This record gives sequence, structure tokens and C-alpha cells, in this order.
Amino acid sequence: MWQITYNILITLCLPFFILYGLSRQKIRKNLIERLLPSAKKSDIVNPLWIHAASIGEAVIAENIMQYMVVKGLANSFLITTNTYYTQELLKKKTQIPLHVCALPFDFSFSVKRFTKASMFTIINP
Repeated sequence: MWQITYNILITLCLPFFILYGLSRQKIRKNLIERLLPSAKKSDIVNPLWIHAASIGEAVIAENIMQYMVVKGLANSFLITTNTYYTQELLKKKTQIPLHVCALPFDFSFSVKRFTKASMFTIINP
């Protein structure tokens, strides 16, 4: 019941959220990508998904990726971020095969579109 209530409330707030996002430059840069994730496929096969919310977490994620490649634990990665700046940092700085994209907003249509077009396997427990 709470999930239905949450989805209704967040959907009702969508017009206000879009107006707010358009008025803020930091949000505006990747607003469309986070609302309507594109169906871009990558040549990266079976990536490990890491979410780096901030620039600091992106630096930590880069160190983790390098460690995993050296140890042979993983060799390709999908990195999701919250900000445009973090995406740019990872794209410029990282030498490891990875696909960087924005984590979709918590709207059911955004999440479904992101997971449907993703190149990783989703395991439902």
C-alpha cells in the first residue's frame, strides 16, 4: 500500500520537480537523461554496476575498479552517477573499460526504461 501511495505522490510532484530542475543549472545538465534514460547499448559485456553519487565516491570507485581489474575479479563496469560533473570526471580520468551514465530518478517509468535497456543482468531474489 505504501508503495502505491509513494508512486502517486511522486508522480503528482513531477511538474514541480521539472520546473525546479529547469531553473537550476546543475540539475538541468542531465535532467532529461535522468528522467528518460536512453536505450544506449554498450560494447561492454557483463559489467559490474557501481553507483558513485558524488565526486569523492567516484574517486573511490576508480580505486576499487583498478583493484578488481588487477586481481582479475572484474574487467568491465557500469558506473551510475547523480551529477554531470561526476560523469565527466570518470570519462576523462579512467583508463578501464566502463560505461558511465546518470542514475535515473525514482519514477517508475524512468527506472523501468533504464533496466529494460541495460546491458547488465538483473537478479530478483
